[in-house]
Parts: sequence; C-alpha cells; structure tokens
Amino acid sequence: MTQQEMALKLVRRPKGPFGLVDHVHALQGALAKRWGRPTNAMRTDLTCDGKPVIFLHNPKTGGKSLRQFLHVKRDSHAFASERLSSRQWQVSFSIVAVREPFERFLSNYYDRVLKQNDNALVRLFGPEFKRIDAFGFLEVLKEMPVFGGPQVLWTDYPLAVKPRADLVLRYENIADWKDQLLASGLAVADRNLPHINRSKRSESNHLEALRLSQSEFERLEAAVKDHFHRDYDAFGYPL
Repeated sequence: MTQQEMALKLVRRPKGPFGLVDHVHALQGALAKRWGRPTNAMRTDLTCDGKPVIFLHNPKTGGKSLRQFLHVKRDSHAFASERLSSRQWQVSFSIVAVREPFERFLSNYYDRVLKQNDNALVRLFGPEFKRIDAFGFLEVLKEMPVFGGPQVLWTDYPLAVKPRADLVLRYENIADWKDQLLASGLAVADRNLPHINRSKRSESNHLEALRLSQSEFERLEAAVKDHFHRDYDAFGYPL
C-alpha cells in the first residue's frame, strides 16, 4: 500500500461516546454559520476606522503569536466564509497571515507528523497517523483543508465588493508586522509581538528528516506547488 493510499484509508475516530462530541461540534458550527457573527476565536479587542478587527488563523503562519498579540481569546482555524455573513465580513477589518506555500507545508508536516506531540490529527486518526509520509500528508490536506489547505480559504471571501481580507501579513516579514499593524491604524504601540513555537525546522536536513531521495523531494515540491498554485498566484510567491 502506498502512503497516498494509506492516507485515504485512515479512519476517523469518533469523539466521545457514540460520537457525541462530534455532533455537538457540528451543531455549534451550524449555529455559528447561521448566526454569521465573529466568534471569540476571531474577535480582537481592537477597532480600525470604527470597524471591529477580526483575525482569521491560517495554520503554520505565525498565527499563535499573532492571536496572542491581538488578544484573541481562543484558537480556531475556521474560514471566514464558514462562519461570517457577507454583512459581517464587510463591516469588519480582517487580518490574515500567509506564508510561502511549500515552506508552510513542510512546517505543517514536521509539526503534525514528525514532532513527538499530540495534535488534532492524531486525535482524529490515532497514533498510526504518525507513520504517514509527506505525500500521504498532502492527500490528507486535500481531504481536510482546515488543517492546512490553500491559504486563499482564509484570506478570501466570495464577495465582489470585498474579495480579500483587509490586511494580509507575510510570515517572511514577521519582524515588520507590528509596524504594518500600526500603519493600518491599529492601536498596538504598547504591545510586544511574541514568537510562539519557534521552530528549528529550517536548520534540518529535509532529505534525511523526510526520508526522501533528492528526486523524491523534488517530486514532493512539485506536487505541493501544483496543489497550492492559487496561493502562489494570489500572494505573489515565486514558483
């Protein structure tokens, strides 16, 4: 069995007796979408030109640091189009961070698979999830994009008058984020931006860590760039 086939055969474990927790979460999601207002996983304590500032947490883009900086109460990777009405999207000032897509994918794989930790995907599929390779992980993301799918899912909203978030921050420019937020009119002069979960992944030997040959690594990169081609186009990252 290939790792891609293994990814498609992973069986999701129900949460709680008879999947009760899953049912509760599904109900909460349906109610949140029907209500159409920002949740406390989006709301900040800031305003911008009279608009409430909201934060959409795109995975593996420095979001935990930004969430803390913006005083968002809890974590969620929900898309704006899943939770907000078009009116709420328009009357809010929205902030999202993005990252070079292949680097983001590698960071995600290192964290969720190679790192010895418990995480949402391990809880969903069990410890066998940790055996999946990078190609199989890409298949999982295709099926479950909330864990790190195309970043336009977080930055964009299907609305012609405001198709994209008000402020899109690049992870590569994290040292300048505070200045960008100040320039946008946010009152954050007295705040310090932490760097949570700083990783040493950039110092890793990818071929050794991923157990791939050079040609396999190049094939992985090509596959990731193909799947995330909309992000490269949307945010101007070179292919």
